[in-house]
Amino acid sequence: HIWRSACTMGSGPSLHCRAMSRQGSGGGDVAGEVTFTVLMEGTSNPMNAVTTQIALFSRLCIAEPLPFDGKTEQKLSAGHYKASFAGCGVSHGMVGTLFAVGLREQCEVICSYVEAFLAEGLSVKLNFVGLSRGGIGGLYLAQQLTDLVERRGVQGNLVANLLLFDPVPGNLVWMARFLDWGGQMNTNQAMDVSACPVLGRVVVLYPYEPLPAIAFHAPLVATFPKTCQVEADVILGCHQGALWLRPQADTCLSFARIRDFLQDCGSKLDCSKSLARELNVPDTHLAELLEEELGRASPQTRCAHAASSGMSIVRHDRGTYLNRSHEALLRRLKHQPRADAGSTCPKYMLDFAR
Repeated sequence: HIWRSACTMGSGPSLHCRAMSRQGSGGGDVAGEVTFTVLMEGTSNPMNAVTTQIALFSRLCIAEPLPFDGKTEQKLSAGHYKASFAGCGVSHGMVGTLFAVGLREQCEVICSYVEAFLAEGLSVKLNFVGLSRGGIGGLYLAQQLTDLVERRGVQGNLVANLLLFDPVPGNLVWMARFLDWGGQMNTNQAMDVSACPVLGRVVVLYPYEPLPAIAFHAPLVATFPKTCQVEADVILGCHQGALWLRPQADTCLSFARIRDFLQDCGSKLDCSKSLARELNVPDTHLAELLEEELGRASPQTRCAHAASSGMSIVRHDRGTYLNRSHEALLRRLKHQPRADAGSTCPKYMLDFAR
């Protein structure tokens, strides 16, 4: 159900204006409610230094930090909290790098906090952002939340919103499809979260540029519940390169998508810090960057893991819009797309294909 496209980046004024005006709104400002923001880095990325936008957003998020080991003596009450996790290769060494060991352990810590909030009689809005293997962590988290709900019966007091940025399980496509008879690879372990009853909004973003197959970086197209709002889009860049800190089309688009997801889901951000200011461009400038990219013909294909074979991420040589994010941006700005190149022109230059 990832193809049901609720592809809107929000409504109202510009992305930039909403980024500054929504800081005082959303969950956690309501009596008895917790907004719990969780950020999970890619495999080899630390959280104590800013190497990608994941660690940057950890610093931009205005919330009470909770320890990544789950050990806290503080009294939990309504409000805004955050937890940040380094990549599993940083926290668990070689086995984390090779086999994603540590992801489930990190998810157990998150669930322990959720359970502690619920035990205090609080309702919880969990906003999760994960990169690469951290995105796979978001899928494992959904599975663990399913178990928590079944164990405690607290479905009405918990909603989880996920942004998965290029979720990469670390398996070759053909090996996961044809050789994993026992379903033990991360690909098949994380493929299906359709039983999770507490997913509210899910955004999955896939940079289009492929890495060599030997890099084991084919992304995962998972199966989600019919009841949640799912938005999938193909974006600019190559894996976590789209989350570097230099301001250009791919990184500014990624920043806007993550920023809007968090703020629309009720997390508080301070985008006035120096690194954020360079990436936090106005809508009109972002539209110009995307229009310029739309004029560049550079077709590519990237293979992906999916429940059925043949799924791929593509960049066509042309398109009416660059991608779904571009379409929503122009609609909000009340701009028209460039003239259609003919009846055979794809709607999106960056898209999914089978």
